[in-house]
Amino acid sequence: MRVGFLRVLLIVVALGVHAEVQTWTGEGVPAPEPVTAKITLGAYIFPGWYRDTGRGDYPYRTHDEDSEWKWAVAKQPAPRPLLGFYDDSLPEVNDWHIKWALEHGISFFAFDWYWNAGEKRLARTLEQGFLKARYASQMKFCVHWCNHALDWKRDGKPAPLDFSKPALLQMTEYLADHYFKLPNYLTVDGRPVLLVYVPGALIQANGGPAGFRAVLEEMNRLLRAKGLKDLYCVALGDGRNAAESGFSAFSAYAYYGADLDSKYEWKRGYSLPYADMLKHFETMWQIYSPRKEPHYIVPVGSNWDDRPRARKNATVITGRTPDLFEQHCRASLTYIDPRNNLAIIEAWNEWGEGSFIEPDAEFGFAFLDRVRRVYTDAPDAHIDLVPSASKVISFSMLNPEERAAAKALESQPYPAPPLALRTTQVVADVPLPAGSPLKAWEFAENAEGWFVHQTEPLRVENGVLIARATGDDPQIIATGLNIDIAEIDAIVLRMRAPEGMRTGQGFWATDKEPALSGSKAFGIGLKSDGEWHTYRITKTLDATWCGKLRTLRFDFGTAGDTVEVDWIRIYKK
Repeated sequence: MRVGFLRVLLIVVALGVHAEVQTWTGEGVPAPEPVTAKITLGAYIFPGWYRDTGRGDYPYRTHDEDSEWKWAVAKQPAPRPLLGFYDDSLPEVNDWHIKWALEHGISFFAFDWYWNAGEKRLARTLEQGFLKARYASQMKFCVHWCNHALDWKRDGKPAPLDFSKPALLQMTEYLADHYFKLPNYLTVDGRPVLLVYVPGALIQANGGPAGFRAVLEEMNRLLRAKGLKDLYCVALGDGRNAAESGFSAFSAYAYYGADLDSKYEWKRGYSLPYADMLKHFETMWQIYSPRKEPHYIVPVGSNWDDRPRARKNATVITGRTPDLFEQHCRASLTYIDPRNNLAIIEAWNEWGEGSFIEPDAEFGFAFLDRVRRVYTDAPDAHIDLVPSASKVISFSMLNPEERAAAKALESQPYPAPPLALRTTQVVADVPLPAGSPLKAWEFAENAEGWFVHQTEPLRVENGVLIARATGDDPQIIATGLNIDIAEIDAIVLRMRAPEGMRTGQGFWATDKEPALSGSKAFGIGLKSDGEWHTYRITKTLDATWCGKLRTLRFDFGTAGDTVEVDWIRIYKK
């Protein structure tokens, strides 16, 4: 029964959602009132918000001791969770998370889970907090194995990661006995879901796709002996070798970044517009969702701002709004794989990285309310309950002095770093430069001096240069150029890329910088529709793009891919 409501906020017109926020002053956490989503929607949980002062060597050495609240989040003016600087090993904190998630269409949490050959990190959130919460049985959960470097030890000494068969079978036994047998563990067709952050490391450590598939069969055999079904194992990343290695699906933690034709780039110490990040997510959905095998789980982004952790070296996405987030969520529905009907949001509570949809002081429930609007048919009008101020203080990992210091910071300026304007801009299908070419390759009869690496001998048919890759690093190269870079307006090429080829690269060398290298490279976002397109490349003069242009190189595709080039021109200013 609800008692003691205190109305604190009414959000109607400003954020476009009719949701009333009220304070709960009763005992415990009121029961969730779940709404049914159109898909099975989850959110990643970053654990460990129970940590205390530790030894002060934050952030990467004592993961079960040092507090991100104390050493990171509370040291900056933002963000500020509505639950305060909470202890997430408390069942009551988890009950608030469960209630808020279920009432907005999120039906499972994917807990970041740290394990190496029997050693665990940050496990109290799941095992003492969530699993002992009053309403845990109403909320599904699964494990996201973060199989990467950490402060792993063995016999008191630093230990390497162990992906051997014995170590993986030991882990499988623990997962089965502690999680998989629980009725609220997430399954697909009855198969327990296990997400793997770095699948390539498992594949490589076991001798390649066939070797890991054999180990995975051993893991499944162990599960069958315990009365469980085979794993629904999910590879995060680009899905490379996933199907051949036995993974059932692939996904990603997130696709934060920008498309190659964006004016801005994803760069440490700089910002990126939120709209550009959302466009990049959809580009990646378009690339990966058509794959037939394995299944696809759509990753949905929230935001990124890791100033609490990275300080001056942070990357910050700016311009986040509930309206843009709603558009992003709505677009994701187009790419849902009907074979699993799954999507997962990054993240519920990554406060140190600025990736969260959990209610905060800036936006309240606005982002959760947009999740409810897009992914469910529940009415906009609803009540969101929050605990009292005294209850929030009871959850806190910070003492009164630390809370006061954090509060004082909130009034300080918190400007984001400047936008990172790309020094190389690649734009498709825009008017050609007004100037005449300084150099042009029209390929009327032959390759006109271009040569190749890991590509069949170039041939020209009907005025088109045809390049078929024979390896995974195909290159077409022109050398012996002697063009004053200060006179160059743009490099333009007209080409046709096969379906599925989304990106290429360009490289250059000059009289002052004669070597080709990754420091002198730029990406090219390709339109892979099998049609002809022009790509205009412009560069800002800098230490590596000056003097005389000597070499120009383009890399397109991998073994078996064929590209066609109508012409390449270097236009003068």
